[in-house]
Amino acid sequence: METSDERTQASPIDQNGLEREQVPANALRHNSFGQIAVFFACIAAIAPMASMFYNVPVIASTAGAAVPLVFLLSAIGILFLGISVWYFARRLSSAAGFYTWVRHGLGQGAAFQTGWLLLGAYALFEAALQAAVGGAMEITMTTSFGFHLPGGWVSYAVIGIAIVCLFAFNVTWSVRIMAPFALAEIAALLLLDGAITLKGGASGHDLLHTFTPAGTALKGVAPGGLLGIGLGMALGILAFVGFETVAVHGEEVKKPRRTLPLALFSLLLFLTLLYLWTSYAATIGLGWQHAGDTLANVAIAPEQYYILANRYVGGWFRLVVMGLVLTSNYASCFAMHNAMTHYLYAMGRDGLLPRVFGRTHPKTQSPHIASLTQSVFSVMIIAFLACVMQHTDAQGTTIYALGLADGKNFTQTSGVVSYQWVASIVTMCLILVYILTNLAVPFFAHKRGEFHLLWHLVVPVLSTFFLLLPLSSFLLPALPFLSQLATELGFAPTPFPLNMLPLFVVFWVVCGLIYARYLARRAPQRYEQLGQIIRGKE
Repeated sequence: METSDERTQASPIDQNGLEREQVPANALRHNSFGQIAVFFACIAAIAPMASMFYNVPVIASTAGAAVPLVFLLSAIGILFLGISVWYFARRLSSAAGFYTWVRHGLGQGAAFQTGWLLLGAYALFEAALQAAVGGAMEITMTTSFGFHLPGGWVSYAVIGIAIVCLFAFNVTWSVRIMAPFALAEIAALLLLDGAITLKGGASGHDLLHTFTPAGTALKGVAPGGLLGIGLGMALGILAFVGFETVAVHGEEVKKPRRTLPLALFSLLLFLTLLYLWTSYAATIGLGWQHAGDTLANVAIAPEQYYILANRYVGGWFRLVVMGLVLTSNYASCFAMHNAMTHYLYAMGRDGLLPRVFGRTHPKTQSPHIASLTQSVFSVMIIAFLACVMQHTDAQGTTIYALGLADGKNFTQTSGVVSYQWVASIVTMCLILVYILTNLAVPFFAHKRGEFHLLWHLVVPVLSTFFLLLPLSSFLLPALPFLSQLATELGFAPTPFPLNMLPLFVVFWVVCGLIYARYLARRAPQRYEQLGQIIRGKE
C-alpha cells in the first residue's frame, strides 16, 4: 500500500459518474478493521447501558408502563432508516458518510447542510457525554470513597476529554479500547434481563400494559396516552443515536460495501431486541403498577437499575453495574470523538472547511488535527456549562444564571442535567440529518435507474413519518401559541430552558445556510466537489 506522503493521482470517474479517491495524500488508513470491530465501535458509540439507565425512567414519566411500546415504535423508524443507509453504504463508501450520500441524491446545498448539522451534533455530543461521565464520576467518588476532586464534575470531564484525545490518534487502538467496555455492558444487561425474566418480575409477566397504551394510565404519569408515547419516542430515538457512526468508517474497513451494511443491520436488529427486552424487564422487575411512581422517578435515575441488580442478582452485581454505567458513557465518548473527527477531516479534505483539518498523521494516518480541534472545542463547551448556575426558591421554581456558583445562593448545575440539555440539541440535529438521508434515496435511485416503489419511496416515507413524531415533540411545544394552547387544554407548558433548545438548532441551520452561500460565491469549485470523493471498489 502506498504511503500517505504520495501525491494524489487523478481521480477516475466510474460508470455511474462518481469520482473515486485513488490513494491520495493525507488518506485514512484503509483495511484497518472488519465487521466485528465496526459492530463494537458502534455499540460503544450508542452506549446501550447508559441509554437504558438514563432514558427509561424519563420515558416512563410520560408513557408509564408502555416503555417497551415506545422503544418498539422508535425501533421501527430507525430500522426503516437503516434500509436507506444500507442502500447508500453498498454504493458509496466514504469518511463523509451521510453528507456524501445526500450530495449524490439532493445536491450540494442539502449535502452541505447535512455535514453542517453532523458537525454541530457530534461536536456537542462528546461534550454532553463527558458531562454525564463527569457527573457520574463525581457522585461515585464522593459517595463511595469520600473523595472530592476540586472543580467537581467539570474536572473529571476535562480529564476524560484529554484521555480520549490521546488514544484517538490511532483508530485501531481506540476500537480495541472500546470493545471490552461494549462487551461488558452487553453481558451485564443480558444477565440482569435474564434474571428478571426467569423470576417473573415483581408481579408476573404482563404484555398488555407494556406493549399497548393501556399501560400509560397510571398515577404519576403525565401526559400519558398517545401523546405521552409520542413524547417518549424522543428519547427512544436518542437511545439509537450512534448507529450512524458505522458510515464514517467507509474508508478504513475491509471491503466496506459488504462490511458496512452487514454491520449496520446486525447492529440495529441486536439493539432492537436488547432495548425491548431490557425495558420490559425493568418494567416488570419493579412491577408495571409502579411504573409511574418508581420507574418514572427521574430524580433518582439510574438508582432504579441498581435496585433491580441488587434484588434479582445480588449486591455484588449492583457494584458491577455502577461501574459499567460509567464505562458505558466513557466508551461512547471515544466513538463519538472518532465520528466527529472523521466528518471534520472529510469536510477539510473537500475544502469546505480549512484544509488543515483534512491532514492525517504521517505514522498513524489518523486525522490528528481534527481530533485535537474537537477536544479543544469540547473543553470550551464544558467550560461554558460549568458557568451555568441554578437556584431553587421556596416555591420550587428553579432560576438559572451565568457565573461562578458560590454554593449558597447559587449552585453549579449538575453534569447529568447538562448532558440532558445538550443531548436534546444533538437529537434534533441528527433527526434532521436522518430525514435528509431518507429524502435523498428516491432521487439517487432514480439517477442510477434502480428505483423501486417500495424500497426507495415507501420505506423512506415511513421512516420520515416516525422520525417526525419525536422531532415535533421538541419543536412544536417551543412555539408560543402552541404552548399556550397546550396549557389551556390542561398540559404543562414546556419549562425553561427546554423551550429554548430548538432555537440553538435553528441558529446553527441559519449559520450553515449563510456559510454555504458564502462558499458557493467565493470558492465555487470546492463547493461543486462537495462529497464527491469516495472509496473505489475493493
